[in-house]
Amino acid sequence: MIHVDLNPESGIAVVHPVKMTGLTENDFTRLTALVDQYLKDHKALRGLVIVAESFPGWEDFDAFVSHMTFVRDHHKKIQKVALVSDSPVLSAAPHLVDHFLRAKVRHFGPGELEAAKTWAGTEDPRAGRFVVLEDYPDDVAAFRAEGLITADDYEEVLIPVIEAKIDAVKKVKLLYWCGEDFEGFSAGAMWDDARFGLAHLGSFAKVAVVTDMDWLRKSVKFFAPLIPAPVQLFANAQIEDAKRWICEG
Repeated sequence: MIHVDLNPESGIAVVHPVKMTGLTENDFTRLTALVDQYLKDHKALRGLVIVAESFPGWEDFDAFVSHMTFVRDHHKKIQKVALVSDSPVLSAAPHLVDHFLRAKVRHFGPGELEAAKTWAGTEDPRAGRFVVLEDYPDDVAAFRAEGLITADDYEEVLIPVIEAKIDAVKKVKLLYWCGEDFEGFSAGAMWDDARFGLAHLGSFAKVAVVTDMDWLRKSVKFFAPLIPAPVQLFANAQIEDAKRWICEG
């Protein structure tokens, strides 16, 4: 069972499970009715805030169909999706967020509900980009992520640079820096990141991730065992250590 609190003044709907026993068809019937009532007088829902320790799953196949029907009918009418969770799987799993490719998606920690609602109710964050960092050895691909990273940033900058490095040196050392001005990933970017990483698991010699974001650090720790190369986490204050480590060997 889920609880839905839709504020008509802010255009923010907060959804969270009351019982972690599986989502039901009735849950999505009620959610659809509330959202559709709001959309009668508005072009879009400004934000959908999902609060959950983990994904509870579906009670039965009818519940799954109702969920997919809601996504199909509403994903173009939701501007932002905020995930409030301590679960690295929920925050990173593409099958949960890639349905909302038209929305901005951002993860928040379990105590950041108010911050999530504030973000969902504000104007779009500034456009993001990957800055390609220079003066590294030929086998190092180094990037600094700024603002909100989208699928275009992956497809136009990061992926071509890394693929060129792979063609040239076979094994690439990756430095991935999400500094103070990094704001998050769009759903499309999260999907591109997962897809590219799975396709090139054996192409990395080592990976350094630099960030202070707790959810991102937890996600890296969760997925690091899947990467057949050393993965090292650094805080922003340790960027010089990260640079030295990625260039070693």
